[in-house]
Amino acid sequence: MNSRTDELHRAGATTADIQAHYDIGKDFYALWLDPGLTYSCALWDGITGAPGSTDVLMRAQRAKLRHHLGQAGITADSRLLDIGCGWGSLLRTATEETGVRQAVGLTLSADQHAHVRSLGLPGVEVRVEDWRDHEPDDVYTGIVSIGAFEHFTHPAMSRDERIGAYRDFFARCAGWLPPLGRLSLQTIALTDHAGHDDSVPDFFAREIFPGSALPRLSEIATACEPYFAITALREDGADYARTVRAWSTRLFRAREQAQLLVGPDIYRRYRTYLRASEMVFMRQASTLYRLTLRRWPVRPGLAGTSGRQALPE
Repeated sequence: MNSRTDELHRAGATTADIQAHYDIGKDFYALWLDPGLTYSCALWDGITGAPGSTDVLMRAQRAKLRHHLGQAGITADSRLLDIGCGWGSLLRTATEETGVRQAVGLTLSADQHAHVRSLGLPGVEVRVEDWRDHEPDDVYTGIVSIGAFEHFTHPAMSRDERIGAYRDFFARCAGWLPPLGRLSLQTIALTDHAGHDDSVPDFFAREIFPGSALPRLSEIATACEPYFAITALREDGADYARTVRAWSTRLFRAREQAQLLVGPDIYRRYRTYLRASEMVFMRQASTLYRLTLRRWPVRPGLAGTSGRQALPE
C-alpha cells in the first residue's frame, strides 16, 4: 500500500472531528436524547405514542439496543466489542439486561469516555481508541457498531478508496471473531438515486460532521464479501425520520436551557441540522440500514475449499 492510499484509508473523521461534535457537552445532549443518551436511530416496531415523549423515545431506543445485541449473538457468557460506543447505552444494556461480564467499548470522544467510565459497569473497559489501532486480548463472541461507520471515510475519497477503507474495517472485525461469529452494524447510507452530496449538504459536512462521508449499500456489500455473509438487512429510513423528529421536538421544548448551556448559535445549528435531517430521510435521499453479518468460516482464495481459505484463528 503506497503512502497516498494509506493516508486515504486512514481518512475519515479524526479524533478532533469527533470531539468537535460529541464533546459539546453531555448536559446539552441530555436535554433532547433519551435518558440513556442514545445518539442513533431508534427502532419503532410496534411502538406508538408521541415520539417526543421521554418514555416513548426510551422504549424505541431500548428496542434498538436489544435488537443489535440479539443479532450479534450476545448472551451472558459473551465477550462483546462495541465500536463507537457513544455514552454507553449498549454497554449498559448488555451488562444490566443480558448479564454480559466482558465488554470493550471504543470511542474517540473524551466526554463519552469519561461518562462511560463514570457508570461503573462491571466487566466493561472503555477506550479512547480508533478501531484501526485496536488490539484485543482475545477474540470476541460478537461485535456491534451503531452509527460509527459513517465516519470511516472522507468525502474526497473515490468509490474504490471508500470500498478499500470499509474492507479494512471488515477484515479487522473478521479477525476479532470466531468462525461464524456475528457483527451487527447500523449505518446511515446514501440511496442509489442520491448523489454523494445530495443528502449531506455542505452545511452538514462543515458544521455538524466534518471529515465524514456516507456509504452506499453496494459499497458495504462489496467490501464485506471476502469476510462476511450478510444474513439480515433492514431498511429503516422512516425510523430515522421519526427519531430526528423526536430529538428536534425535545430540543425545541428545552430551547432556553439549551441556549444557556451552548449559546444561541449552537442551538440554532442543531435545530437546523435535526430539521434538515428529517427532510432528508423523508424524501429518501438517505436511509438507515441495520445489517447482520456472519463471519465466513474460511476466506476466499484457496482452491479446493469452494474458493475460500481459512482466516487466522
